[in-house]
Amino acid sequence: MNNISEILFNISSPTDVLEEDYRSLESSMNVAEAFARITSQGVFVADLFRNNFMYVSDSPLVLFGHTVEEAMQGGYSFLIANAAEEDRPLIKELVETVGNTHRWLPDKDSHIHTISCNFHFLVNGQPVLINHRVTPLARTKEGKAWLALCLVSPSPHSETGHIVATINTHDEYSVYAFENHRWNRIKDRLELTEDERMMLHLSARGYTMNQIGEKMFRSVDTVKMYRRHVFNKLGVSNISEAIAYAYSFNLL
Repeated sequence: MNNISEILFNISSPTDVLEEDYRSLESSMNVAEAFARITSQGVFVADLFRNNFMYVSDSPLVLFGHTVEEAMQGGYSFLIANAAEEDRPLIKELVETVGNTHRWLPDKDSHIHTISCNFHFLVNGQPVLINHRVTPLARTKEGKAWLALCLVSPSPHSETGHIVATINTHDEYSVYAFENHRWNRIKDRLELTEDERMMLHLSARGYTMNQIGEKMFRSVDTVKMYRRHVFNKLGVSNISEAIAYAYSFNLL
């Protein structure tokens, strides 16, 4: 896909955003900037009405070797232009699908969902798998999201996709499958046991398997069993991915 303009970032198709809505945003942008200062992850605020950015943090995971000014001028087309070309058709499908998210979300939940996705972007010319977590930040009077906050970090997975939509008040989530082009709702929210969380906490602190066993008063074989269970639950293949996933989805 070479025509970047075909890809539109439009989560809920807002049709009526007024100038007074923009004038009331100063405090929100200050909060976004303050949040960016205390995290090692990238942050940007997307204007879904004008398809541009209201704020972009100074992070290589957002800028891809460019400047904040270039990102702001390019808008969402800048982001797509820096995506790996082979992932652009998938991004287009996701954007179109997310644009209809409000149709299957209950009205009362339409403003509190979060969508996580992983795609390859070119950072200094090299493809890097990056995770985007997007949640509505402002809505029109009709209730449609027109401003979104996005948190950008290295992906906890090793491949493109893993599209997950979470409704923050429900014990369920939905996973989007490119194979059948649909959302599959999962009734039980993913959870880790206390032992599995402890194993991840200690792993994140750099302890070896033997040291973790000593700390937890468990055998090394039992610790390995905890790790296998975590890998299977999270759909990851190594401990680094498991730790990143668990922190990304607030499982620790």
